[in-house]
Amino acid sequence: MHPSDTERAHIRDAIQQQKNSLATLRFTGTPVQVGQGLVSLAELHGLLEEHAQSRQFYDEALELFRSAGNKPGQAQALFGLGVARAQEEDHRGAIERIAQAALLFNEAKDREGEATARACIGESLRALGQPEAAEEKYQEALILFRQSRNTERMARLLLDIGDIRMEKAEYEPARKRFLEAIPLLEQGDDPDALAMGHLLLGESEGLLGNHDGARPHLLRATELYAQAHDHTYEARARWDLALSCYYLQDFPAARAQFEAVLPLYEEQGRHDEAAKVRNVLAHFTAKGV
Repeated sequence: MHPSDTERAHIRDAIQQQKNSLATLRFTGTPVQVGQGLVSLAELHGLLEEHAQSRQFYDEALELFRSAGNKPGQAQALFGLGVARAQEEDHRGAIERIAQAALLFNEAKDREGEATARACIGESLRALGQPEAAEEKYQEALILFRQSRNTERMARLLLDIGDIRMEKAEYEPARKRFLEAIPLLEQGDDPDALAMGHLLLGESEGLLGNHDGARPHLLRATELYAQAHDHTYEARARWDLALSCYYLQDFPAARAQFEAVLPLYEEQGRHDEAAKVRNVLAHFTAKGV
């Protein structure tokens, strides 16, 4: 999600303040303190998607942490470098640096850091078209997040693993992952992830032919996406819900969802999908539904 103009202005102010603080710190602070200041500056540039500047500060921080023999700092800087590489679509470079960070997090017994690093490696592997290798890294991260009881990250990883299984048409294993994720997401404070969880669970149920089971989850997803004004995903959820209602022969409910999805498709310029919906509605009209 890109920062708004107001947010960008606040981040620019924070960058200037951090630069001023760093100028003093270079004279008064230890290498580790200067390194932490550089990491903070790199993170702020990352928020503005200024990844080249971000990498420059992470590189400088890494050298300071190495000179001080500070492994947690090295891990932090390497992880930041990897994330910046991934943002620039250099996923091989990202994996190399984040893998080094994961080893250092492990040595420092930083379970959360190591888990986050392994999950990020999984994301880059997936971007490189290696879903099996990505799932392996997600599973490694999931074990670590279970140990630290980080339910929010567990839930997101379960969605990712389930999504990979969906791509492989392994709908029952995918469904099990989504079923495990939903209660965790209900406990959390991430409506986007919760909406995606219900959508994916509904889709997996539908693909397994369990339209009764799919319907409440797809209905919940449409409600959450409508509240968030996310019309792209609301359209996807409403289309899936309409199909489930149709297969259950609840034709009035199906018609209501097709009517609701039509303006969403039109608004997005998805003319082929809109034409398909008009044909379905014309069929319903002809049948007197």
